Amino acid sequence: MIKATDIADGIVLHLDPDELEAGGGRCSASGAGRVQGSHFFVCIASDERSGNWVPLFSAPGPGRELVPNEAKSGHPRWCESATWYPSDQVWQAPHAAAIAAAIAGGDLSGAGVRNALSEAGVDLIYAAALG
Repeated sequence: MIKATDIADGIVLHLDPDELEAGGGRCSASGAGRVQGSHFFVCIASDERSGNWVPLFSAPGPGRELVPNEAKSGHPRWCESATWYPSDQVWQAPHAAAIAAAIAGGDLSGAGVRNALSEAGVDLIYAAALG
């Protein structure tokens, strides 16, 4: 299970966006542009109370860019699969909301076996989403 102290730039969790929102998370996209259903999200910036999260997708789409596989670490299925990120959707959420969303989203990672993005991967997404 994820703890607030585990949340850091680059961590990738499987989150339920409805639970993220219910816990106080805010999304920069609305309506059809907002991610629907549980997805992997990457934390691109965090402090002791909250983080900025970007959803990740398994298929290309409008406004989505490819995450370089060499920027990934963790489970082989995650590292070897194609992943896209949107440049127009960032979630800001308290850590408690991210933890609840990880539980609701069925995140299976644990200490020592987490999916993550390298600093270069985070910087790439951060620049596109917030830069």
